Formats: sequence, C-alpha cells, structure tokens
Amino acid sequence: MKNILKTIAFAAVIATGAVSTSCEDMMTVDTGDKAYKNAQDTLYSYRGIMRAMQDVAERQVILGEIRGDLVASTQYTTDTLYAISNFDDPKDGTCSMLQIRDYYNIINNCNFYIHYADTNKVKSNIKFMLPEYAQVKTIRAWAYLQLVKNYKEVPYITKPIDKLSVVDNFDYAHDVVNKDNLIDKILADGLENFVDMRYPQHGGSNSEAFGTLDNGAVQISNKLIMIPVRIVLGDLYLLRGATTSDYTKAAQYYYEYLKREATPLPQQYYAYLGSIGGIIDQGDFEALGLVTPTKWGRWAGTYTNNTSNEIISAIPSSANAGYGKMLTRVAEIFGYKPSSSQRTTDSSSTESNAENDDQSSGAVSVSRTNKRQYAPSNAYQDVVNQQTYIRMRVINSSSGEIETTPVENCDARYYGSVESYTFANAQGIDEAYPLCSKAAHGATFYYTIPTYRKTLIWLRMAEAINRAGYPEFAFAILKDGINKYTLPTISKEYIDKFEDEFGYQMYTHKTEENNFIYQDPTSKAFFEKDGEGGFVECSLSADEIEANYVVYQDTIGKLNYNDEMAMYYVTDSVRLKAFNSMLDFSGDTWNNTYGIHARGVGMGNLTSSKNIVTNIAGKYDRTYYDYDRLLDLQLGSTAAPQLQDSINAVENIIVDELALETAFEGNRFTDLVRVAEHKNASGFNGTEWLAKKIANRGTKAATSKVAGVDGYDANLYAKLKDQRNWYFTVPKK
Repeated sequence: MKNILKTIAFAAVIATGAVSTSCEDMMTVDTGDKAYKNAQDTLYSYRGIMRAMQDVAERQVILGEIRGDLVASTQYTTDTLYAISNFDDPKDGTCSMLQIRDYYNIINNCNFYIHYADTNKVKSNIKFMLPEYAQVKTIRAWAYLQLVKNYKEVPYITKPIDKLSVVDNFDYAHDVVNKDNLIDKILADGLENFVDMRYPQHGGSNSEAFGTLDNGAVQISNKLIMIPVRIVLGDLYLLRGATTSDYTKAAQYYYEYLKREATPLPQQYYAYLGSIGGIIDQGDFEALGLVTPTKWGRWAGTYTNNTSNEIISAIPSSANAGYGKMLTRVAEIFGYKPSSSQRTTDSSSTESNAENDDQSSGAVSVSRTNKRQYAPSNAYQDVVNQQTYIRMRVINSSSGEIETTPVENCDARYYGSVESYTFANAQGIDEAYPLCSKAAHGATFYYTIPTYRKTLIWLRMAEAINRAGYPEFAFAILKDGINKYTLPTISKEYIDKFEDEFGYQMYTHKTEENNFIYQDPTSKAFFEKDGEGGFVECSLSADEIEANYVVYQDTIGKLNYNDEMAMYYVTDSVRLKAFNSMLDFSGDTWNNTYGIHARGVGMGNLTSSKNIVTNIAGKYDRTYYDYDRLLDLQLGSTAAPQLQDSINAVENIIVDELALETAFEGNRFTDLVRVAEHKNASGFNGTEWLAKKIANRGTKAATSKVAGVDGYDANLYAKLKDQRNWYFTVPKK
C-alpha cells in the first residue's frame, strides 16, 4: 500500500507549486496547500476539488458496467478493458481505468480544504464557509465509498499529505476502511451534523440562485455539482447492511431526502414527458401496429444530464479543451465518435485588456459507429423481454372506459437506453448494431456524468425497505407508487378477528386483494362490498368464510375508510411505529407519486379521483406485474413463502428494475456485489447468485419473437465464485 501513499504524496508536493492552465478552464485551480490556506474565494477552491472528481467520473461508469451483466464485449474491445470485464485480475496502474491515486487526489484535495478552511469566518452574521465545508466532507465520504466498492479495503487518510514522511508513519493495521467500518468512520468525522446544511450559493442572493458553470456550450447549475449528505449516509448504511437497523437507517435517510428535497415521479411529470416527444418512437408504434399515444414523452429525456428534472448531482464535462477536461470516453466505448468544435469571437472591447479580446465557445457532437467496444448484452435484452408493455387508450372520457393492448417482450425504457443503427459488416452486408445510448442518445452529447438521480434513490430506498422486513412496501414503490391511497398491507400474520370502530369484524380473502367481508356485531350477518361503495349480504356461510378468508387486524384499532366506507388499505400500526417514520407516506407530499415500473410498461389513468395516480401496471394489470404472481415466478411455488423468502424474491425483482431503469449508468456491478453480500448475510447463496448472473450475460431466453441464446461462460463463473475477484487489488507496499 505504500506505493499508493508515495504516489499521492509526490503529487501533493508537486501541487504546492503554482500550477496554471488556460484561463478559460472552468475547473482551473492551484491544487496545493497555497490554494487552501488562502481560500477566501471558496468557489475557486471547490471547483478545484470538482476538477479532481472529473478524473474518476468516466471510470465510475465504465468499471461499473463492463464488469456487470448488462453489457458484453465486442471484437473492438481493447485488451486492457477486456481484461477488466473478464476479471483477469488487472493490476492497478496498468491502464487509465485503474488508477487508485486519482481517488486519493480527490481525498487529498478535500483534506487540504478541511484542514485550512476557517469555518468561523462571518459575513452578514453568517458563517459563510460552513455550507461548502459540509460539501467537501460529503465529497470525501463519497470518494471513500467508491474506493471501498471497487477495492474492498483501503487506507483511510484525513490529514493533508504534503511530504513523503507520512508513508513511514502510516498505521496499516488500523487506519483502513471497508464496508463494515466506513460508516462508523464517517459518523465519527461528524458528517451527520450537516444533513440539514443548505447548499453553498455560488451565485445570486437567494436560496435558489446557485449560479452556473459555463462549459463552453451550456450553462450547468452549480447545484448539480453538490452531493446531498443524506444520500451518501444512506448509501453507507445500505452498503454495510449488517443488521435490520442498518437497512432501516438507510431507508430513513433516503426517505428524508425524497420528502424534503426531490420527490420524483409526480403527476406533473406526465406533462414534462409530453413536452419532449414520444415515450416509444412513432416508428416503433407503427411497427407494433399501434397508434402513437398523444402527450407521452421519450423516457430518455429524463436523462438529460445538464438539467435538474431528474438528476440530483453530476460531474461536468467541457465542450472543448480550452474550457477544461472533456469527458467523452463513455460515449466512445459505447459506439459514438465525439468531435469538438471551437468558436472564437472578437469582443471588440475598447479597453486595452488583451485577455478579454477573444471569447471562445464550442460544442461536442457525436456520430454513431459500429466499432463500439461494448454493446447491450443478451442478459439485458432478456430482462426487457420479460416485460409486457400496456398500451392504454381512453374510449369514453366521461365514463372512464378504456381500451388496453398488451405488447409482449417490451419495456419502453429500452428505447431510451438503446439505439439500433445499420452499418455494413465486413462482408459489406447491412447489419443492425445496438448501441448503449445513455451517454449520447439521439446523437446528442450530454455534458455531465450523473452521480445520483431521483429514481435511483427511490430504488435504493425500496431495496433498504425490503431488507428491513417490508417487501410489500418495496414492491409498492415499483408497481403503484406509494401514498396514503395505495399503501399495501404489510403483515399477513393475523390470528384474531377484529372489531373495528364501526362495530364490524373484517375478513379478507387469502389470494384476492381488496375482497373484504364485514360482520355486523349485532346480527352477526356477513356483508361484502357491492362494487358501488355500498354493502350487500354475503351468500357465504360462516364456516365457508372461516375456511377461505383470513382476518386482517390493525392492532391500534384504526381502519382507513373513504367516505363510502370502502377500504383503501389495512396497516399494522405497531409495525409501522416500530419502523420509525420512514413508512409514513400518509402526507399529501406523496399523493402524486406513481410506480417506477410504469415508466416502462404504461402510464395509466391520470384522471382518477382523489389524485390517485392509477398505473396500467397497477389497477389495470393484474396479470403481468402482480406481487403474488412475481413471487410465485421467483419461488417456483404458490405456497405461502416465509418472510425471508419474500424479501429475497422482491430483491431479485428490484435488481431487474435497476437493470431496466439504470442500465449503462455505472452502478450495475457494485449493485450486484452489494446485493450478493446481503444475500450471503441472510442465508442465501449470494456468491452463487452473482457468479451465475454475470456468467450468463451472454444468454437470452427464447420469446415469441426471437430464438434463445445459450451464452453461459463456465470460466467466468469459476472466477466469480471467488469473492476476491470481485474487487481490484490495492497496490502493496
């Protein structure tokens, strides 16, 4: 490990000299202690740290995807990248993708800032450096999080390194971090104290005026280069996952962030989608024999990386070298050829300031090529083919009558993640080549690389909620969205009849949701809903009801009714209370959220009463995306599963949803490792699960449209059975 520290220390010593680059570089900074001892211009210092972040931005995406199951190498893959994606134990420093020193360069920049920043400085009665100080601590925690994900265990350094003597004094026995102790180190460092700290204002005078970065082509909000403290803390607890408490705390941090800052998937999102084109292209619908729905939008538009509609935080790229570092490598390996233009105009200034005479700008354009190094894998297409897209058309708006058309083997998000273009192959025959298009969809280059986006946080919260013991709630986030109108039942372990506040005892069917029967406490007669908000006497006998229905009990004594006494949901309030506030979706904040899966399989009816967003995958689709059905598919049985079986099954469903929603964004392999570790800890063979999943990335099941492909890789399976191969090797001393 001393090689790491010698490299870092040497870089720091060099950095203490005055380093100058183009004055137009949007991330220019002197990166030594001089910059931080004199850090009056906090924006200048912070952007220097972001410049260091640019050095790891693309490898986060590339390393996270090429080791996973959603992309596959091609004949054009370089030897170094192939060695990484084939788990051939490539050594750190052997290629630009494996440079642990770059992560420590971020950390060392942060260490200098934290060490020298005077957080007691006051301006207008405000300690104005605290918001940025909090961000720098958050970035340092984020950098360590990435190191642990990729290298498993690494040195933990919090003091600035400006001389080589640190190498001789480093405590290798104790000062290392891994997934089990990193959260404790970060908490001891005090990051939790800043969860409510506002973002620093790098422009403007109010809380929303964060200022912008000019990258030569677009203006990027400074808000996008901030990382929310709660999200990093949630990730740290989710990564450890040692106890139910860890999952609960992770879910709580995600929940609080979404509640306070950025609740995604609101009803208004429908209007946003409608403003940017078709969720499935016109030609795709015509090929399916369907009419393009009006006011639907291309899902890929949510990944427009220099906006805050969906993106929470991101690392910016420049339009040309004159403005700073250009991040084009991701687009290149996925099949796009970038080129940068530069435009120079004379400002004709009357002042004799030569530096202001010219202003430059530019743009990055991309063209498609068949020489992509990585392409969508068969396994990714297999996940897509397991979905059924539901096309809805309103026939009668006054009555609400609709027509639905299922489209097998289809998820609309595929069209926002993959482009297929025809090129002549070596024999001169036209051949279609699918391209991973998240970095340059529609030949449009995106100028940031996201670190977090809103739907990803929803999915991580679902993962944490599920592991904490609430698979029904986790699945509800995927299927229907979650609010006071759609809360699921969270427990089916009831033993007694329950008399509610109206005097009725309530029963529900074992297999059909919302099929409730009530017993009048006086007459003892049974009643069932008549479908119109009222009740009719039930024809079943008491014995038949006892034999075929199970009682749902709310141990607090409150059942939730609408005005007609038709039940929306039943909850076990004791379990809710024990799980703190993170399952409280009863507030109006959550009313307009809808299911994540609906983004890919159909929007649903957005005109239903009481602001309930009804998904096609929810109300109108009991066949394709149903909790019990999907559990049966996962478990291979219709028998009532144990809680841990349900948790494991829902976790697999979440992993598939992550594939559909976040493919090619850089999270896949570390997501699989985290889930595999959690399965191992809960008594399931996560190592076997991960090894099979990646060894089968070349496999695709047969569908009604395409033949199956058997691409199982036994050698890859054998490598991944050894968990040491899940991580890169830290350079040894």
